Amino acid sequence: MSILLSLSMTAWLAASPPVEGLWEGPVTCPPQASAPGQTPPPFPLTVFITQGAEGLEGFMGSPQQGLSAQLKTLSVEENSLRLTASVPHHYQAELAGPLEGSTWKATLTQGPVSCTAELQREPDVQLKKLPIPPTFQTRPAWSWLSIGEMLFRHYGVLGAGDPPGFPTQCTIVRTLFAGNPRFECNSNCNFCKSMAGGSTYEVLGMLTDFPRKRTTPSRQPPRLFAAAAPVLDSGEVRRELEQGNPVLVGLNPGAPSAVTEPGLNSFFPPLHLALITGALKTQATTWYLVNDPYPFPQLSANPYVQNQGIPLMGLRSGAPTPLAYWLREDTLKSKLRWKESFLVRVEPLAAPTPPPAPRGEGAH
Repeated sequence: MSILLSLSMTAWLAASPPVEGLWEGPVTCPPQASAPGQTPPPFPLTVFITQGAEGLEGFMGSPQQGLSAQLKTLSVEENSLRLTASVPHHYQAELAGPLEGSTWKATLTQGPVSCTAELQREPDVQLKKLPIPPTFQTRPAWSWLSIGEMLFRHYGVLGAGDPPGFPTQCTIVRTLFAGNPRFECNSNCNFCKSMAGGSTYEVLGMLTDFPRKRTTPSRQPPRLFAAAAPVLDSGEVRRELEQGNPVLVGLNPGAPSAVTEPGLNSFFPPLHLALITGALKTQATTWYLVNDPYPFPQLSANPYVQNQGIPLMGLRSGAPTPLAYWLREDTLKSKLRWKESFLVRVEPLAAPTPPPAPRGEGAH
């Protein structure tokens, strides 16, 4: 790169207005054609922008239906910011307009509707995310096993040679219950009808016993220690994440379609397990990034989406499906009914013991 080009790029970057942080403000839309004399009341909109591994990224969220999604594209040109978001089962949303210091006067366009927004930027946000890829549970009552899979990969109990999804979740459950003559999955995990984690003790047992039972003379995975805990406040969650530990949460999210599946009634309380892998703290509130392994078949019946959660989409069997969600702390506690927590620690790997020095021959 030439010196002139380098100086030009540096000058352009220095001239670009700051956009990272949390943008919030009201959106005002024109009267609908069906009610020309009635102006709809304004609704709030939140946009979070941060620097990711591949450039700027983030999400947008609102109580207004059809506006909560990951950002798809984001560009800054001179003093104008433009972003798009592909909202599942809705028109793509576009938000674009000039920046005036910490104020963004944007036009929100979604399908045939065009509204005005004035958002204020809060730069003082704290973000912590752990690199824990979400995974799906492969049986109706296997949220505890899929959470176990995520944790075991994070802490190095599972490795690249352990295939994701059903084979590994099957390995976990068969390892835990091997030798029990009443275990229905002894010969084939396809015979498993439920195998829900029936109690706090079974979840704790999985987290501590599976690494121990995976130990062989040629491979010694790290040992895990786990403890049950009550619902945590944002400071406690943040402290866990800063130490590299995700927080396993027991939820009772009401009555999604999952409740009708056989076996889930034995997992009560809590009804379901999920994993907090990130936190976003602002002056007013805290958001959590939650890996939830249950593939809710209908987005409209998804308890996260129903409560203004921002779905992070992925593919399952070729179809787009939520993998994780950004959700406000108070919503996770009051609407998803966070009931208990599980804290996990990994035993530090000991340095290998050096072989003893050879004894000199002829010593007496």
